[in-house]
Amino acid sequence: MGKTVWGYEATQTDRSSWETRLRVRLVWVAAIVWVAIIVARAAYLQIWESGQQGLLSQANHIELVREEAERGIIKDRRGVPLVTNEWNEEFGRYQRKYPYGSAVAMVVGYMSEVTESELGCRLGICYPLGSYIGRVGVEREMETVLKGKDGGVLSEVDAGGKIVRELGSNEPDRGQDVTLSIEVGLQEKMYQAMKGKTGAAVAIDMRGKVLGLVSLPTYDPKSLEKYLSDTSKEYFLNRAVSAQYPPGSIFKLVTAYAGLATGKITPETKIEDTGEIRINDYRYGNWYFDQYGRKEGELDLERALARSNDVYFYKVGEMVGVDELTDWAHKFGLGEETGIQLTGEIAGLVPSRLQKERSTGEKWFLGNTYHLAIGQGDLLVTPLQAARMTAAAVSGRVCRVSLLKEGVTECRDLGIATDQIESVREGMRQVCAPTGTAFPLFDFAPYVLCKTGTAQHAGQKSESDLPHAWITVAYPGENPEMVLTVLVEAGGEGSATAAPIAREILEYWRNLNK
Repeated sequence: MGKTVWGYEATQTDRSSWETRLRVRLVWVAAIVWVAIIVARAAYLQIWESGQQGLLSQANHIELVREEAERGIIKDRRGVPLVTNEWNEEFGRYQRKYPYGSAVAMVVGYMSEVTESELGCRLGICYPLGSYIGRVGVEREMETVLKGKDGGVLSEVDAGGKIVRELGSNEPDRGQDVTLSIEVGLQEKMYQAMKGKTGAAVAIDMRGKVLGLVSLPTYDPKSLEKYLSDTSKEYFLNRAVSAQYPPGSIFKLVTAYAGLATGKITPETKIEDTGEIRINDYRYGNWYFDQYGRKEGELDLERALARSNDVYFYKVGEMVGVDELTDWAHKFGLGEETGIQLTGEIAGLVPSRLQKERSTGEKWFLGNTYHLAIGQGDLLVTPLQAARMTAAAVSGRVCRVSLLKEGVTECRDLGIATDQIESVREGMRQVCAPTGTAFPLFDFAPYVLCKTGTAQHAGQKSESDLPHAWITVAYPGENPEMVLTVLVEAGGEGSATAAPIAREILEYWRNLNK
């Protein structure tokens, strides 16, 4: 009997014929599928990937060798290089060198390799893989000037990598040099004088040009890794422009002008030092009374500035009122950026009625005016703003601050009468003279104009915590050419801590310019 296949009984011959036909059909099906795959792949490459394959084919024969442009040099006002370039054969590129290290770090900044998001061309400047870019300071702010434009050679090469022919080339364009207004010798002296402290020192000329600017603690651009891994000391915080502090008594210069300009006081107006003022449960004391239990009788403006008498300025603030005080603070450039070419500058804070009500939900009280009048409460400034404020106090003009040696300086006149400026300057002279508050400068010659400040701050959690120490100085007193401002965080009294630092810096500047 045969075997039943598909419903009928098949003989042995039928069975063999059927199996042969089945195998042939399977072979044909497989062949058709294989051909279809080949055709589909060819169509895909020809239609959808033709452009890409062409590019890959070309890339295999065309080679671009990039030639890096040398970056511009950063110099001080006398032409001394603060940053240089050195060709490194091992890496085939220029490497940035910082001969003055930490002393100029907060001014010049540093560079690092571009990130993936920074690759490409912007404003005609290209950043291929492996290139470097300025991160902070002048390196960042003047990037488009310093960078230059890379060159290169485009060549056709054979399969073995040998050049067949040169298709084109262009020479790199070196970046432009940048000359700053700072004096590197002064910069180093300021850094040395501040070493071991936390704070900032700023020196500017009367047109707003920066002569020196330091912030400590700081970093060394030559060995960034160890500073980047330690965040405990805020090495990269530029306290001169990016940190804000209550100014304390140096703000009394603004209060004095507010009183004079509004006619609430004259230089001869006398106010009695009562040692303290009490309003209900609140007490507002004078530092001399609080420390020594003594009063100073009646004082005019010059004597009040010399002795930094709080009661005098409480009363002037009360006569002027908060609105005029805040208005004059803004006129002196507080609460706004100075315009310096450094990253991360902040505007500080000038409190007002509206600002207090919005931030706390409380109304402005007379006690708030007292605090503002002596530079306390919510008032916050940067050391650079304090220096600009001082320059305005002795010149009657507020200038935009610049780190560049050249360029037009923008200044605005405050409209202050000459006799009023002379009265404030005389008070500042007496601050640094015997019976004033800045005793480390009593015998300094030529004489200087100055104001000390001892500012209570939010970081004082206990009686052992010290206030911020300030001093701001105009040199020389007869015809000021420079303002130097020193801040030491939690340093104690301005006269005892900041003034000796200022004297050391001023002695260097005096001897340099003999």
